[in-house]
Amino acid sequence: MSNDLEKDLNLGGSIDRALSGDYELNVGGILKEAWLHTLQNFFSFTPAIIIVVLAQFFIFAFALHFKIGDIWLVFEALSQPNKVTVEVLEAIMVANFSYEVISAPLIAGVSLMAMSHAAGISTKTGDLAKGLHYTIAVIIVTLISLLLQSILGSIFPLLSFYVSIVFSKSILLVCEKKLSPLQSLWVSFRAVNKKLLPILALYTITSILFIFGALFYGIGLIFAVPFFFHVKGIIYRNMFGIKLKVIPKNKSNDKDDHDKNSQIFDA
Repeated sequence: MSNDLEKDLNLGGSIDRALSGDYELNVGGILKEAWLHTLQNFFSFTPAIIIVVLAQFFIFAFALHFKIGDIWLVFEALSQPNKVTVEVLEAIMVANFSYEVISAPLIAGVSLMAMSHAAGISTKTGDLAKGLHYTIAVIIVTLISLLLQSILGSIFPLLSFYVSIVFSKSILLVCEKKLSPLQSLWVSFRAVNKKLLPILALYTITSILFIFGALFYGIGLIFAVPFFFHVKGIIYRNMFGIKLKVIPKNKSNDKDDHDKNSQIFDA
C-alpha cells in the first residue's frame, strides 16, 4: 500500500529542455543560493571536502614519488625555476593526471551531495561514498575529458578551459540520469553550449574565489570549494532537473524524518 503512495517528481529542468536551451541561469541568483547552501550544510559537507582534498594530496604525492623518487626535488625545483627539468615537469603532469582520475569517484560523491543540497535535501558526510557506486563510469568520463583538455590545450590553452566547462555536467549525468559515459559527455557538451556565457561567468567567478581563498593560507578554500560544488549542483538542477522520489512518512517515524523522505537516486 505504501508503495502506491510513492510519487516521482522532477525538480528543475530536463534533458530535453537542456538540449533545447529552455532553461534559466540567473548568475546573481545562483551565486546567492550557492552561498546559502554552503552555510547551511557547512558542518556535514566540509568534512567530505577535506577527505577528498586529503585523498587527492596523497595520490598526487604517491604518483610523484613513483615517478621521480624524492618528491622534495620537485618542491626544490619549483622554488628555484632554474632547476626545473623536463623530468620534473613530466612527473608533475603524471601526478596531476593520476589524482584527477583516481579521485573521480570521490568527486562524484561530493557532486551528488551538493546536488542534493540544491534539491533541499540534507546529507551526511558518509554520503560521499555514494560516488563509489559509479567508479568505472566516472573514471572513463574523467579520462576522456582530461585527454581532450590536454590535446586541445596544447593547440590553444583556452580550449582546455572550454572543454572542462562543456563536460562539467557529465559526471552528474552518469550518476543521476544513469547515462553512459559517452552519452553524458555528448549531452553535457550540447546543453552547456546553449547557455555558455552565463556558465562561463559562473565558473570564472568561482575560479577567482579559489585564487583569493588560496592567498589567505588556504583558509578561504574551506568556503570556496563547497561553494563551487554548490554552484555546479544548482546549474545541473536548472538544466537537467533532479528526480525525487517522495514517500509519505509514517507518523510513527516523524521524529527522525524530514517533512518528506526523498531520494534523488538509488545508489
